Amino acid sequence: MQAVLFKCPGQEWYWLGGMTLLERNLWLLEATGVDSALILHPPGDTLPPLTSLRRKFRLELYGAAVEVAATDPLAVLPALRLELRQPFLFLEVNLLLDPRALETLLWQTPPCFLVMGNGAEPTLAWRVGWLKAENWPLGNKLLQRAGRVSLTSVPQYHPGLREEVPPYCEKISNEKDLARGWQLLIDRTAKRPADVIEKLVTPPVENWLVRKLCATRIPPQLVTSLSFAMVLAGALLFYQGGFSLAVFLAWVSIVLEGVAGKLARIKLLASPVSSLEHLVGFFSVNAWCLTLAGNLAPAHGPIAWDVGLAIMACDMCDKVIDTLFTQLKGKTLDDMSPFDQRFHLISNDRNVSLLILSIGFLLGFPFFALQTVLGWAAVTALIHLGRASYHLRRH
Repeated sequence: MQAVLFKCPGQEWYWLGGMTLLERNLWLLEATGVDSALILHPPGDTLPPLTSLRRKFRLELYGAAVEVAATDPLAVLPALRLELRQPFLFLEVNLLLDPRALETLLWQTPPCFLVMGNGAEPTLAWRVGWLKAENWPLGNKLLQRAGRVSLTSVPQYHPGLREEVPPYCEKISNEKDLARGWQLLIDRTAKRPADVIEKLVTPPVENWLVRKLCATRIPPQLVTSLSFAMVLAGALLFYQGGFSLAVFLAWVSIVLEGVAGKLARIKLLASPVSSLEHLVGFFSVNAWCLTLAGNLAPAHGPIAWDVGLAIMACDMCDKVIDTLFTQLKGKTLDDMSPFDQRFHLISNDRNVSLLILSIGFLLGFPFFALQTVLGWAAVTALIHLGRASYHLRRH
């Protein structure tokens, strides 16, 4: 499969999310099975450095100085007749394209265009063409004879975010478009919040840090390492009795973990935490609770250790219930019903446990806070067990 990307005269090579839109689209095209790309740029213009393309990038790239009219880019097709050998995608370089929109277009039989609106009007603006090599003689007449896929017909469900979000296909032509593009990138890298803290509190800080770090060479792996270091430092301070600083470092670690994931997804890199996300969360909260129990044991006796270990046992049971249910149903328990989705926001997890501990420290009752964490962890596990049994019996 081939792709032809074009840049019209007077346009810039726009940057968005730490790379040019050209590089972002090349990554997207490679992921959808394209094996070669022809990049058309105005005479006298040169291709920007493709610094984000790793050595494992397999897409064959070709550049050509060709004038492409912004008002009628399809008119250039006859001039490319010697270059077009197979079904090819035809799109603008400075396009921020949702992978779901491209996948939907490729399901169709060429020639076909991705259009904005409902696809019924003959003058609708198109964004991407999915064409055959023999279509080149038609030029600008091709749009009237080809099929159409409306952006509104693209599936709303986003598998990576596990929820329905509108697809996008934005042409970036000015600073206002760039601001809109940044918002789309941020929105499409934010997974469904695990709890009310991730929904209401941490996103503004995470998004600000992501935008700052995208302009640097700092890799997500370094942010992840720093987050894990904060987890360990917080656990050490809990054990030594430095509760205020321990809580601060614990919250910093949570924010940095969210930043690492978003940064990796925006830069189209494999997140260093994504595959171990639940394991890291499990380790964090239990490390904090066990070290806090160790600090409280001299004053409250062995019961402090019992509470800490019981929190770990409840958390482990909850993870087992969720894992087994997902394997049996092919869907997480939190996605089964509106009640499960709402309870997911307040159920016991790392952020909620840390919030309870923080309130307990502020009020001067750390041991009562630890006991409260245990109580809510037990309630969460029991509710999840009951909901899992209900859904398994019902379905």
